[in-house]
Amino acid sequence: MSTRSILIAAALFVGAVAAIVAGTAGGASQQAASAPTFSNPRTIDNPYLPLSRFTRCEVRGADTDGTKTRSAQTVLRAPKRFVIGGRPVDALVIRDEAFEDGERIEIALDYFAQSDDGTVYYLGEDVKNIRNGKVVDTKGTWLFGKDTDVPGVVMPAQPKLDERFRSEDVPGITTESDKVEETGLRAKVGTRLYTNVIRTSEFIQPEGEVEYKLYAPGVGRIVEYEPEGRAELAGCR
Repeated sequence: MSTRSILIAAALFVGAVAAIVAGTAGGASQQAASAPTFSNPRTIDNPYLPLSRFTRCEVRGADTDGTKTRSAQTVLRAPKRFVIGGRPVDALVIRDEAFEDGERIEIALDYFAQSDDGTVYYLGEDVKNIRNGKVVDTKGTWLFGKDTDVPGVVMPAQPKLDERFRSEDVPGITTESDKVEETGLRAKVGTRLYTNVIRTSEFIQPEGEVEYKLYAPGVGRIVEYEPEGRAELAGCR
């Protein structure tokens, strides 16, 4: 190969490398630019999941075998910091305690953040599974930025019929695929009638289970149907 050919080949190689580097940088910049923005992530006022509107909510129900269930969600003051798109995001922390026949079986800290467009993201949970008053394991725990690079979407800004989203995308731990099955429903819970209710389905892996939930505007989740039972919102304050 002549000296001129070598120089031309070298120039083409350098140009190709530069193009790849530029493309990679451009992709990274595009990814950062497409990341959601969070000006007030702990103000969660999405109509169908207004988590910061209440300080405590309670859900009561029963399993098909007659076991009485109860769960209590309490908003905590201290935030949990994550980094999304290279920017710090202070998530809202909710303590979720689950009981069966009056015995506490789980304590979880759930992390949520609402982006500026109104979408509510789920950024992980720290789980403690309890038996006979003692913590036996932390199965189900996952965190965005550690176990997954994909923030979960737990409620779209304006949920539409047939809209699909994924509230948990953590390979090897859990995956939850959601879909808006119905809109504009009416549902009676206790003595209260709710309108403009939406119904979602949740396909959970690796369990292979499907759960259904009803959400009412201004309140959030009002009913949930699990394979082993049903539960309703008892009240919020």
